[in-house]
Amino acid sequence: MSTPTVFLDVNETLLDLSALDPLFGNAFGEVAARKQWFQLLLQLALTHTVTGDYRDFSALGKAALSALGQGRQQPVPDGLADEVARTMKSLPPHPDTREGLQLLKDGGAKPYALTNNKLDVLEAQLDNAGLRDLLHGALSVDAACTLKPRRAAYEYGLREAGAEAAQSWLIAAHGWDVTGAKAAGLKTAFVERTGQAQNPLARADVSGSLSQVVKSILDVSA
Repeated sequence: MSTPTVFLDVNETLLDLSALDPLFGNAFGEVAARKQWFQLLLQLALTHTVTGDYRDFSALGKAALSALGQGRQQPVPDGLADEVARTMKSLPPHPDTREGLQLLKDGGAKPYALTNNKLDVLEAQLDNAGLRDLLHGALSVDAACTLKPRRAAYEYGLREAGAEAAQSWLIAAHGWDVTGAKAAGLKTAFVERTGQAQNPLARADVSGSLSQVVKSILDVSA
């Protein structure tokens, strides 16, 4: 039996961003503004990654709030950025997250969190969600001054884990993340979270609930 290295995305894959909904509902009158904000955040992250103008994920989150207010023609309340930043550090895990990570650990895999979040945010997230004990390691690509889905982000994770791409997996609830990992030579698994969709041009090797994809990874590695 081989020992697979498994990288897991954090925001939306392991942790539930809907905990931010009340902040955006109070600020903008509807909780849907939270999803708009996160899409703007991802858009800014992709834009600055493609153009080579690196900005860390926390700075991009603040910029996305400004863009959200501009697009909605609504003022951004004073202090909202700080409230969002604090809440991002204490997001709850999805109901199936702990079970999925426990399956990976019990199955002999080496699971690593691999995120665009800055390291201090990631560490707070894992501590507050009670997940640190189930992970082999926690990696922020901010240390490499890059962001997923750039190839260099996954290569950084591989170097830090001492792993080879062909023997490694990425688990994510984002089609763009799966696409980036595939381009870097990793095997991929898509977690079917509500509202998320695969990239039809770069589908994951396996898909399903977190527990289902973990079981598939362990079966392939047996």
